[in-house]
Amino acid sequence: MRETGPELRETTPPTVHASSMAHEVWTRNWKGWSRATGVAIGMGVFLSLIGAFGTGAMPLWHRLIYWVPVMTLGTLVAIGVEAFTFYALRARLRLEHKPLPYALLLIVLLTPAITLVIWLFNPLFGASDLTLSTYIRLLTPVAILSAAMTGLNMLINREPLQSHAFVAPVAESIPSAVAFLERLPFKHQRADIYAISAEDHYLRVHTSAGNTMILMRLYDAIRELEGIEGSQTHRSWWVARDAITDIRKQDGKVCLVLKGDLEAPVSRSFQKALRADGWV
Repeated sequence: MRETGPELRETTPPTVHASSMAHEVWTRNWKGWSRATGVAIGMGVFLSLIGAFGTGAMPLWHRLIYWVPVMTLGTLVAIGVEAFTFYALRARLRLEHKPLPYALLLIVLLTPAITLVIWLFNPLFGASDLTLSTYIRLLTPVAILSAAMTGLNMLINREPLQSHAFVAPVAESIPSAVAFLERLPFKHQRADIYAISAEDHYLRVHTSAGNTMILMRLYDAIRELEGIEGSQTHRSWWVARDAITDIRKQDGKVCLVLKGDLEAPVSRSFQKALRADGWV
């Protein structure tokens, strides 16, 4: 909720940072590694079955012992490249909360690295020679596979968008304004925001003064909610952390009970990240 009171004037103002769960990455722990490897093996089996990229003439067993190791090795390379990109380049290039540009950067870096692995691996199957022309020819199919694998892993390991609380500088008596509030009717500008839910092209803003509708995308709204600590819990819901009064879990489904007799769903794709941050 909006933070007011003398305690804010006594606190050193922090910069707004991404939280520990605001990653676009899939290699943060052993579960991420195992999940990425599982996706690679599954993709390897799929490529074997369809005889992708000219391998259809090979027997199925031959395709399997080619594609599964290739995809697994490629994923191991991708884990290393992604870790380097996340720690060395992501913040420097200001790609936090920009999954598409971040994914494009990963694909650009992954393609030549994985191509090198396949270029060295192929002679074991008598598929090609170690020539520069062969390496260049492999770049296109590897770029396609890199894009597909990056997209799959980012979809499986989606992280919720968050907004972060800020406090006023010591010299100020009130905290900075939350940009999103200016879009609301006057009575809602002075109310506490509990949650925001998307309905078609509109957003329903749930506040302590009731609810109101505005024409806006949820993604854009979350960016303007900096100053209120909250998180996306579902593809169509954002929840303020201070509005949560209870958590309901049943049959693997999680629901947040909020002030104002509201209930906000927590989708499976966001549960892991929210659990790691202590939300559920």
